Amino acid sequence: TAKAMVITNSRESAVKYRQAFEDYITKKGYNNIRALVAFSGKVTLKDDEKEYTEAGLNGFGEDKLVAEFDKDDYKVLLVANKYQTGFDQPKLCAMYILKRLRGVNAVQTLS
Repeated sequence: TAKAMVITNSRESAVKYRQAFEDYITKKGYNNIRALVAFSGKVTLKDDEKEYTEAGLNGFGEDKLVAEFDKDDYKVLLVANKYQTGFDQPKLCAMYILKRLRGVNAVQTLS
């Protein structure tokens, strides 16, 4: 099953994209597609004052993320400053970049 990575410009953006993604697939009635997030630390959105973590949104710890993303249910990985280098997922066929990349970071991300 093909997979996609969305590289966001911030942890806040990763959380908001995850919320929008979940809303969209729920409205459309899709039950065979899910998204994961990957970011470090905690983030609080100004919109709702809630604190979000990667583990809280995904439902499992960071140590399980790579194995979980390999499962068929998960099609999209929304990242913020994580997994741009050294991430090997043979099923990854699309990468959407929502931030400016420069120099070595651009080369490493796109490789």
